[in-house]
Amino acid sequence: MFPATQGYINRITRKIMVLDYIVLTKVFISAALGTLVGLERSLSKSPAGTRTQALVSLGACLFTIIGMSSGDSADFSRVLPGIIIGIGFIGGGIIYQSKHGEKHGLTTAADIWSVAAIGVLVGMGSYETAFIATAFILFILRPVKFLERKLGIKTAS
Repeated sequence: MFPATQGYINRITRKIMVLDYIVLTKVFISAALGTLVGLERSLSKSPAGTRTQALVSLGACLFTIIGMSSGDSADFSRVLPGIIIGIGFIGGGIIYQSKHGEKHGLTTAADIWSVAAIGVLVGMGSYETAFIATAFILFILRPVKFLERKLGIKTAS
């Protein structure tokens, strides 16, 4: 093998290793943030608990990485609406109305949609925004729920 060829192969190998670490970091962060929201949902006895939330965030992150990896913005502009519509479809399947007319699953559908957005943010590399969004989601799910109960506000679940 020619020395110039060996140097080229080494540079390519190093670039691939760096990209793998970036992808692994994104995957870990998206799963961790989804798990945080999922733990709260599990404590609230939500049907979409820890594993579901982590997988939704992770899946959205992976699809974002795939869409961005081609380097063509047209590919990513098709992937993002697919994520949004797909998660909306899952959320729509969670919402139901009881025999007494009460609606259930609205909060679960909304938090799944929000967790998917966190996964997209992480996949795009917007880590700070993803952390802030996770904090807001957790704030809305816990303290706001407590405030609603204290004020006697009846909401759909």
